[in-house]
Amino acid sequence: MTARPLQFNNDMLGLLQKVHISIPCKTLDRYMEMILRHRMNLEIVFGASQLDEVPRPRLKTLADQLHRNGIRVTFHGPFLDLCLGSIDSLIRQISKHRLQQCVDLFDIFQPIQMVCHTGYDPSHHRGLRDQWLKRSLAVWEELLPQAEKLNVVLLMENVWELDPLLHQETSRHLHSRHFGFCLDVGHQNCFSKTPLTQWVEALGDGLMELHLHDNDGSGDAHLPVGQGNIDFPGLFQCLREKERKPLLTLEPHTQEHLTESLGGLLRAMGADP
Repeated sequence: MTARPLQFNNDMLGLLQKVHISIPCKTLDRYMEMILRHRMNLEIVFGASQLDEVPRPRLKTLADQLHRNGIRVTFHGPFLDLCLGSIDSLIRQISKHRLQQCVDLFDIFQPIQMVCHTGYDPSHHRGLRDQWLKRSLAVWEELLPQAEKLNVVLLMENVWELDPLLHQETSRHLHSRHFGFCLDVGHQNCFSKTPLTQWVEALGDGLMELHLHDNDGSGDAHLPVGQGNIDFPGLFQCLREKERKPLLTLEPHTQEHLTESLGGLLRAMGADP
């Protein structure tokens, strides 16, 4: 089954060439015709089942299709139930294994960077924070040399963190130009207690990607850009003032949300997309 065609105006088509679109690996076949027609740059989201069940030759065929059409690729590693700093060694082991499965695909897809969730939850891990950080660093330290060899940047994404301190501490310990941050503005709006512009300031030059979707602060609704209460114009003004140019990734959950997010993003960016 293929996806129904979408209509993009000229401004949307121009913006499509400058952003990445999040897409689950399991739906690549369904949307491939549309992806190739519009040359959509992708952030491919891998789940455990795809990593376990899809044969490597099939993944190589998909990657070759993208490369032949000049499509840029980033990765989003698996995240459900994973926790890099878990007190349970077996949970840490499978968490590292899932990310390693993605790293093992770098040579096929040649991604620019890979976004990773850490699984840190202040409501559970605050009292064990220092030990949690130490255990999670051991996972990053195993993956980073492989990423450096293939010139792929590993990015730590915010989810439930109340502030950017854990990100800053992780970066200070790793001190690698192949480690950086993905700021998910939807997660920041509904989970964090720290203003968006303070996140941008704190992450500094390590801010290499933004995940763009919207909500009203009550939950991670993944609405199109402009349909919640996130101050996107203020965000882009802040980025311009600080001369930051992170990669932009839209995370629509429906086809219609893609066109609506492109329109909302164009309005938020103003005349300087």
